[in-house]
Parts: sequence; structure tokens; C-alpha cells
Amino acid sequence: MRAIGLIAANYLREQRWAVILLLVWVVLSAVLASVGQMEPGDVLFFLKQQAVYGVAFSAFLAASSIYNERRSRRILAVLSKGIERREYLAGLLGGVLLAAGIYLGAMGAFGSLLFSMARIPVSHVWQLLILLLVACALAATSALLFATFMPPIVAVACAALALGLGVGLTQIGVTSSFLPVYALVSELTSYTYSPRWSPDWTPAVWGVVQAILLWLAASWIFERRDIAVAVE
Repeated sequence: MRAIGLIAANYLREQRWAVILLLVWVVLSAVLASVGQMEPGDVLFFLKQQAVYGVAFSAFLAASSIYNERRSRRILAVLSKGIERREYLAGLLGGVLLAAGIYLGAMGAFGSLLFSMARIPVSHVWQLLILLLVACALAATSALLFATFMPPIVAVACAALALGLGVGLTQIGVTSSFLPVYALVSELTSYTYSPRWSPDWTPAVWGVVQAILLWLAASWIFERRDIAVAVE
């Protein structure tokens, strides 16, 4: 666990400028949303817009992680210390989720302020962000799985296609248990204020299970890849 934590912290440090830029974007978006008379629609637009960026950010960050580590040859130095490849991938995912967590924390802080100004229960913000964190984890693990044998851009595209299958399959009756990311994102994008609103936690549970399975699949593939070959 210590090795995973160190890899995660180091990867977060390497991506600090991307995280800082996203935090600046959250601040600017919150300021723009608060200009003028505060309406619930403005607050919901802020939340939903940031949610989409959070999922995309997680996927891109995870897809480029292996490529950047191989390009810098840092991966060889780390694995030469006896760290297993599944631990290494877990560390990279941990770094991505730490970055996503910081981003979501900023969303929660400013979202809580905006929700209170619009007289919407602040608790709704944090419940939605828990669902969003699971969606980010699914996007990250999906992208990392494809990144074990594909270039970053192709890996992101394939992850988007794989996760996007939920749209079509849900329409023909496939339950969200098989493709929870669609249910999670739908819960966010379809949210409208209601005093009796409460999230459906079932897709979140399945999302965690699926993220673990994707990480195991990525580890199985990565253990059979030659990482000594230089990448351009």
C-alpha cells in the first residue's frame, strides 16, 4: 500500500499544472454562474457542466499515464524496485483519482455556496459528487485498460465508445448493472431539484465493482506487455 500511495502522490505532483488549471476553471465558472440574480437553472448548469469535464479529465489523465511514464523511462526505474505491475497501475489510478477528488472537492465547495444561494439543499451536491466520483473511476479504469496496448488518444476514443454503449443498450432493456456509468451520468444530467429527491446508489455499487474488474483486466494485459521498448 505504501508503494501505491507513493506512486499516486508522485503522479499527482507531475500533473499539478493540469489540476491547477481545472481549479481555476471551476472558480471562474462559479463566479460567472453567480453573476446577477441566482436561479436554480444556473446552478444546475454549473454542476452538470463541471461533471462532464470531470469524467473527460479522468479519462484523458489515465489514458496518458502509461505513455508518459514509458516515454520518460520512469516506469523502468519504479518496476526495478520490485513493485508489481498491478500495484503500479493501482498507483497511477490512485493519482488520477486524487486529481479527480481535488477537482470534485472544489466543485463541492463552490457548488454548496451556489446551491445555498439558490435555496437548494446543499446535501444534494455531495450526493451527486459521490456518484460523479464513481463515474470518474469507471472512465479512468476504462481508459487505462485500453492504454495498456494503445496510444493515449486511441485509448480515450475506445473508452468513450465502450462506455457509450450504455446509451444504446439501455434503450433495448439492458439493465444499468452491466453498464453503470450510463446510469451514473444520467443521474447527474437529469437532476432537477425536488425536496424528496434521493440518488439511486445501486449503479454506484456496481460501478465500484466494475472499476475493480477493469483494473484487474488492465493488470493482466500489462503484465504481458514489453515496457522496455521506447515510445515516441
